[in-house]
Amino acid sequence: MRWLLLFLLILAACRAQDLPGPYAALEKGNVEALRQVALGGEGYAGLLAGWLVVREEDLPLSERAEYAWRYALFLEEVRAFEPGWEAEAAWGVAAPLLERAGDVRAFSAWARLLPREEAAQALLRLGQGERLWEALFRGRAYEALLKALPEGQRPDLRAQALYRLGRYEEALPHYRAWAEADPRGYLGLGYALWRLGRREEALRAFARYDHPESRLAEGRLLEATGKVEEALVRYREGPPEGLWRATALLERLGRKAEALPLYLALARGESPYADDAALRAYLLAGELGKKEAQQEAYARLEGGLGLLVGKAPSPPPQAPGAPMPEVAPLVEALARAGREAWARGEVRYALWRRPEDWPALVPLLYRLGAYREGIRAAWPTALAYPRAYRAWVEGYARREGLDPDLLFALLHVESRFDPRAVSATGALGLAQFLRSTWADVARMLGEPPADPLDPESAIRYAARYLRWLMERCAAFSGVEQLACALTAYNGGIGYTLRGVAREGGLFAFLRFQERDEPREYLARVLSAYAAYKATPSPP
Repeated sequence: MRWLLLFLLILAACRAQDLPGPYAALEKGNVEALRQVALGGEGYAGLLAGWLVVREEDLPLSERAEYAWRYALFLEEVRAFEPGWEAEAAWGVAAPLLERAGDVRAFSAWARLLPREEAAQALLRLGQGERLWEALFRGRAYEALLKALPEGQRPDLRAQALYRLGRYEEALPHYRAWAEADPRGYLGLGYALWRLGRREEALRAFARYDHPESRLAEGRLLEATGKVEEALVRYREGPPEGLWRATALLERLGRKAEALPLYLALARGESPYADDAALRAYLLAGELGKKEAQQEAYARLEGGLGLLVGKAPSPPPQAPGAPMPEVAPLVEALARAGREAWARGEVRYALWRRPEDWPALVPLLYRLGAYREGIRAAWPTALAYPRAYRAWVEGYARREGLDPDLLFALLHVESRFDPRAVSATGALGLAQFLRSTWADVARMLGEPPADPLDPESAIRYAARYLRWLMERCAAFSGVEQLACALTAYNGGIGYTLRGVAREGGLFAFLRFQERDEPREYLARVLSAYAAYKATPSPP
């Protein structure tokens, strides 16, 4: 943006200045000065100053509780991806302070800490009735809920709590009691009976709830017992997942002409299966010689999977123009003073208070390295596709003979350019490597394993690994080779090549692979790749 470039040039010509007044007080750490900043009201500095004095026992308890509540609520709503910005830790301070102060917000604060035992016990002290039961259920404090619920009250909550604790037999009478008042109870009853191996009873329970989710459950159970034709009937009456399962069964039975209209029906919808169904409908219609169906499938084929048949997705919409934000001078002053954490706090506060200002604030987040938050705020516009770590990405991509935009797309999907990202499965860093794969790439490079949380190393390893995968997928060419390599990046090269061999081809494997994640991953990376190709690279 022109205003940002101009602003940075002006700043570069200015001499460094002292920290702004509130931040000078934060820097000194004097309790009374911090308190005055906190009492001053608005702004990130005020929130932070209040947080820094919440443990000062000499200050009034109600005042400290108020500071803790405000800061915890800010962290919760901002959802920053940075160590030290975790809302749970702040609620752990705020909740007991609020309770000691007799503040009615203590119940809400403790509820955010469920299912921790201390939080459950606090709610039992502070609440009662429906409010208590609902909070315990939402917070997954199932044991505490079972103790708090009076006999005969809310059988729906009791049944679901028992089910989620694995106590299926105990859950049955409560599901039945729920179903007497609300037929939704039959769905849970059916699943509990299924878990207990009582399949015929489960089918009868599912049949009594007239809802697509019950038809899906019936179909899955019938398919598991080998009653394929009956399963197909139920799947056709189910939600999009049911249609997706039905198409697979029909294709396996060689009934492709029956599968085609179901694929098209899915492609017309908004479910996660829409793009996959459009691709499959396009291929199937071509095989069956159904030109009109193929044309419709092509027209509906949106997203990255279109690249597999030569259709580039539409470029992302441009972000609206925006004037320079008022907070920009303060942010730049803090950054020049080496206080980038405070600078990020100011941008987050501004975005929290005025989310409509995101087009002007996102470039500041990128300037401060908060790519993950900037992408979330700018989605799905072109501004959501930054070329982070550009010199390293372009340099290592070209070293390995890769398109830099492909590497940008992969990192965008893997971590949103967050070098500290850690997944639930233990994948680390910008490129989300498991340690075993990281060690394999280090051996390819002939070196000891580097730090997977180091951005440059992650980019270098990702480029080398993706090139290696492309070489393993050399049986294919063009975009099909790319699809093979990207699927392998997520699912593993063994998984991918075995699946291709088993299914007799790449496109059949993409349809019938046993895991959903690699299928969705491929679509996301190809979509990001197309977006980067359609977004001009700045000089």
